[in-house]
Amino acid sequence: MVIQLVHVSIRPEQRDRWLALVRANAARTRAEDGCEGFRIGEDLETANSFVLVERWASMEAQYGHFRTPEFGQLMGDLGDIVAAPPEVTIHEVATTLTLAEALVGAGVPPD
Repeated sequence: MVIQLVHVSIRPEQRDRWLALVRANAARTRAEDGCEGFRIGEDLETANSFVLVERWASMEAQYGHFRTPEFGQLMGDLGDIVAAPPEVTIHEVATTLTLAEALVGAGVPPD
């Protein structure tokens, strides 16, 4: 599994445009082969700051997403919306545990 985390700060006057753009992008991305999830969250402690979490079946699926014309269009559309370049990290995950499994592994009895 691949997890992509995107931290993005937007210009306050572009909020409505950003929300429309990110919602449309999320819907298109969710329909792509290999996309296992796409979540959008807003930072409650920092105004106009968002976190996008994408889950991909593989790096090749992630790369396929980067190759789409829609991704290129999105990057171009962000120019006057973002307050700073987005911070993006991509993680290849070898193991995933539930909280209950992690608590057991830590020797903490789950409730």
